[in-house]
Amino acid sequence: MDLLSVLGASAATGLLSSVLTVVALKVDMRCMKEKLSDHEQRLRKLEGLEV
Repeated sequence: MDLLSVLGASAATGLLSSVLTVVALKVDMRCMKEKLSDHEQRLRKLEGLEV
C-alpha cells in the first residue's frame, strides 16, 4: 500500500508540473505576440505607413 501512495504522489506531481509548464508557455507566447504587434505598429508609425 505504501508503494501505491508514493507512485500516486509522483504521478500527481508530474501531471501538475506538466500542466503548469504548458500554461506558462501559453502565457509567454501570448505576451510575445502582443509585443510583436506593438513593435509592428510602432515601426509602421515611424515609417509613415500608418494603416
